[in-house]
Amino acid sequence: TLLDSSTSIGQAIPKVKQAVDSLNLPPNIRVAYGGTYLAQQQSFHDLLLVLFTGLVLVFLVLIFEFRTFAAPISILASAVLSTSGVFFALLITGTDFNISSFMGLIMVVGIVSKNGILLLDADVKFRQAGLSPRDAMIQAGRRRLRPIMMTAVAAVAGMFPLALALGAGSEMLQPLAIAVIGGILISMVLSLIITPAVNYYISGRRIQ
Repeated sequence: TLLDSSTSIGQAIPKVKQAVDSLNLPPNIRVAYGGTYLAQQQSFHDLLLVLFTGLVLVFLVLIFEFRTFAAPISILASAVLSTSGVFFALLITGTDFNISSFMGLIMVVGIVSKNGILLLDADVKFRQAGLSPRDAMIQAGRRRLRPIMMTAVAAVAGMFPLALALGAGSEMLQPLAIAVIGGILISMVLSLIITPAVNYYISGRRIQ
């Protein structure tokens, strides 16, 4: 047999395609993959659309809030880079990237964007108070360090039981929890480094 009960769809399809290719079927025979695999592919397509739409809406809201392109670009740069933590966590735990983990990735983007807003809002207030752009950036990081850390710790603590697959039915949400934990852990660093640094250089180091 090619597959066993523990094989996921992501692991099964490459094996199935390899087996079909080895059959050397005639050109007039067309092979179509349906069922759960087709539904999963459609779900991935829909989630990609949701992710793209969410990024666009966040970008527009940030432009209206900060009235500059520097803030949206810096926040989204940190959010997108934080997704690397999602894939790293899935890799080291041997978890497939599926619909559940994709939803976790979208959640990470939202959480990181919120942290970026807190950080840059403080940066703007310190600049308006008369601090230099560099000092405002440093003070904003110090002021928002605790809220960002508290958000991350609370999210990781809430997702940890799911990541361990404790309880009935938790296996379905385990990839989501692992994705969120990985993304949030790396976002703690990126939100305090990438977001203010990108905003500092894109804004021309001017007082806002």
